Amino acid sequence: MQLDNLSTWISEQEPAIEAALRNLVEINTYTANKAGVDDGMDALSQLAQDHDLTTKTINGRHRLITAGDGTSKPRIMLISHMDTVFPPNGDFVHYEDIGDGFRRGPGVGDIKGGILIGLWSMIALSKMVDNFDVQMIVSADEEKGSPTIRDWYLGGHTKANYCIGLEPGFPQGELTPEVDLGVVYQRRGYGAYYFTVEGEACHSGSPHLGVDAIESYARRVLDLKQLNDWDNGMSVTVGMGEGGISPNTVAGTMKGTVSWRFETQADGDNIKASIEEIFNRSYITNESIERSDHVSYNLDAFIPPMERSDENQKLIDTVLAESERLGQNVVPIARGGGSDANFTSAAGTPSICGMGAPAQGIHTIQEKIYFPGMLDRINLLTSTLYRLVTE
Repeated sequence: MQLDNLSTWISEQEPAIEAALRNLVEINTYTANKAGVDDGMDALSQLAQDHDLTTKTINGRHRLITAGDGTSKPRIMLISHMDTVFPPNGDFVHYEDIGDGFRRGPGVGDIKGGILIGLWSMIALSKMVDNFDVQMIVSADEEKGSPTIRDWYLGGHTKANYCIGLEPGFPQGELTPEVDLGVVYQRRGYGAYYFTVEGEACHSGSPHLGVDAIESYARRVLDLKQLNDWDNGMSVTVGMGEGGISPNTVAGTMKGTVSWRFETQADGDNIKASIEEIFNRSYITNESIERSDHVSYNLDAFIPPMERSDENQKLIDTVLAESERLGQNVVPIARGGGSDANFTSAAGTPSICGMGAPAQGIHTIQEKIYFPGMLDRINLLTSTLYRLVTE
């Protein structure tokens, strides 16, 4: 097959692609439903093997699908995941054709459409090129930050020259056949702490005998919010707070969370240090009882950013050149949310993301994709891969 015949070949594959998408979406792969996630992995592995691709298991549950000879350069790693956010006992569990080319279902956009874009691009490339090395990693727990495979990414085990994430190609407006779709050149990093403020509880009739944990919490919140720096891509959010036992009690304990997002690793480290300084600072001291407030805290997550770089830009430029050749509307965008491409980027591999299905309403019961646009994305990804492995 030649590149000029690719569009025709994809059209011929349309029934098989939709059947595979329906099958994957109908398998519940909620992150905590480990049996379901494993079933999804098995179904995908069998599909890959049916098309003469090889699969193996990584770190016990994750899957690596390989096309090509495994030795040619450059090696390109496609990044995806099997898990979704929709539990099996919920109301959103089925695949639906809702007309006008749209398909609705749990995980149809995030990220099962993207998985199949990656898979069919690998199949197509194997029909056009003899010597190449393209692989796709499928994480089992990305929606929780990929805790059981992040070290594999950060350790450079992909051995890739380029990484391309298959998270949704977000429309720049309402999802329509004509809307511009994004390709992501930058993703912010994310960190989060759970913390507990300890004071000294007492009856509100004698507040001088206590140390008010709610006041201590409130003062810290104000200082944490001062760390926001919107112009430089840094944001800090205190998202939860709970404390006290009754209206007439000075609270002895207050629990909360703080999260932050950042564009560079240096900024993320600096905010982390500033947050810890606020935690470690004493805000209230009751000298009459010789007690001060104090904070205990636990780091819940610290995900590196996918930083913008000249090498990433080369990938973006290739995608944009191919989209123009194909007559597709694609624009470079930055995203606030993270993906596993953050880890490969932090490991030093040029990485971009957002090459998956045109999707809207992800993580809601309105999650849908534009299916003809998914076929276009197979064309775009395959053409991009072809350029990378042949030029």
